[in-house]
Parts: sequence; structure tokens; C-alpha cells
Amino acid sequence: MRVTPLIASTFWSDGGATYGLVPRALWQRATPPDEHNRIRHHAHSWLVTLDDGRRGLLDTGCGPAEFFTDKERAQLGLGPGWPLLASLTQLGVAPEELAFVVLSHLHWDHVGGVSRPTPGGGRTLTFPRAQHYVHRFEWEDATSGDPLFYKAYPPAVLVPLRDNPDRLCLVTDERPEILPGLRLVRSGGHTRGHCVVVLAGPRLELVDAAGAPGPRARQAVLATDVCPTRHHLRMVYQLAYDLYPLDTRAWKRARLAALAAEHGVLLFAHDPELYGGTLRADDRQEFVVDQPWPIQSAHTAQP
Repeated sequence: MRVTPLIASTFWSDGGATYGLVPRALWQRATPPDEHNRIRHHAHSWLVTLDDGRRGLLDTGCGPAEFFTDKERAQLGLGPGWPLLASLTQLGVAPEELAFVVLSHLHWDHVGGVSRPTPGGGRTLTFPRAQHYVHRFEWEDATSGDPLFYKAYPPAVLVPLRDNPDRLCLVTDERPEILPGLRLVRSGGHTRGHCVVVLAGPRLELVDAAGAPGPRARQAVLATDVCPTRHHLRMVYQLAYDLYPLDTRAWKRARLAALAAEHGVLLFAHDPELYGGTLRADDRQEFVVDQPWPIQSAHTAQP
């Protein structure tokens, strides 16, 4: 299995919301905010090539900048263009070639690239031949229309999936392995149906889009929003958007220790400087990145 990181989107987000209960006096040392209290983020996607040749994506980023209003683009620093499709084009991969899309959860910055606007004002699936995998709980919550979720789930983006049920596969806790060597495992914490993606096998190969190898390991875990950057390795450093914050901490307490012991690689969904890395325990900071996988060419959002 070959795994290649792609920068699906770049954007800016409120620093306080990124770190939840942690005071600005602490988090600003690691991630200095701009004059609007915003810090840089990436939305990473991951191109996976299975041993049988099938290719697919893990998460899809924010989607095309044109989907957002002028005000949203200014606030988020989005655009122009659509980095995910540009990255796939550079690699010679057409959207129609992808066989699967695995979605950790259905928040706007992870699922926005699932569909694209059409000239008539509607939306269509970006990857029309792909099977889209998402946890059943996450799909239920995202399509419930419950006002308690506020604007977390973008309904227009999900309409093409709803209208093409043959392209949608709902995963359960009982059957997390969805493809050879790839499991979608519910972590909870961030949302009820939030999942991490576990990639494992003797032929696991991590390599960036330029062909440079990443850390060597037999297992990699894409933690998405239960540990979105290297600065969230500590238990209480978590997103203010977590619906079940104690579950996020419980996942990190159990799984980060196991990953460090097994010399696996943790992949970050939003870190603008690292794709991921191996971990080691630290007396002061709980866990730190031991062998980093840096983003070689800084593709950064501009406010």
C-alpha cells in the first residue's frame, strides 16, 4: 500500500477554537496568531494506492473556493482555485479513476471536496465512480437536520451522496475493515461518529508527491480531528468543536501510547508544517514527534 499526502485546502481559523480550554498565552508560543487571532491550517487529503492497484482518497478538504461566499473566503483565507484537484492533476490522476473515498467525518473542512458545483446551480459527485465510506452514526447526524449541530455539516455538499445511495457505504463498529489493510475505526470525541483511519501492512509505503519517502512503519494512523496537529498531542490540547471532549482525551491517552510503543506513524489532518511522524513519550509534554515528516514545499494560506 502506497500513501501520498496531498494539500487539499489551506485556510485560517480562530486560534482559541483550535485549542479549546488552553489559554492563548500558552498556545500562541507554538502557533502565533495574526491580528485577527487566526492561525494557519492545512486540510490534508491522502492518496492511497492499494496493493491491487485501486486508488482512492482519505478525506477531501474544504472543496472549491467558489462554493464559499466572498465573506467566507475572506474570513477563512480560502482560494483561489481548488488545491486538491490541482494536486491530483499534477500526479496524473483523474477524478473518474478513483475507486474509493474514505471520510473520517462530515464536517465542512473534511468533506467539502466530495461534490462540486454544476453550471445549473446544483452539485454533482467529484469522484463519480468512487465508493464513499463513512460511519453510520456520522451519516445519521450529518443528515438529521438537528439544529444542535448548527453549521457543522454542509447540507448542499452531501446532497449528491444522498441522491446516489449506490455510491455510499455506511460503516459500523462491527465491521471497521473496509478495504485490504485499511480500517475506519470510530474514535468518537470530535463527533459521535468521528473515525480515525488505520493503514497497516508489511508493504506500507509513505511517500510525498515529489517522491521523497516518509517515515518507515508497518502502521500509520490518520487521527484527523482527535489530534489534528503535532500541538494537540497533549491530552487537554483539543478543538473547542469537540462534542465529546473527554472521549477525545481518552482516545489520545490509549492510542498515542500504543502507537509510540509500536513505532507507528501518526498522520496529521491540519498541521501546516508536518504530514505526520513517529512518536515518543515525554515527561513534560506527554508525547512529542520523534521522527517528523515535514512538508518540504511550504504551501501556505494567505489571509
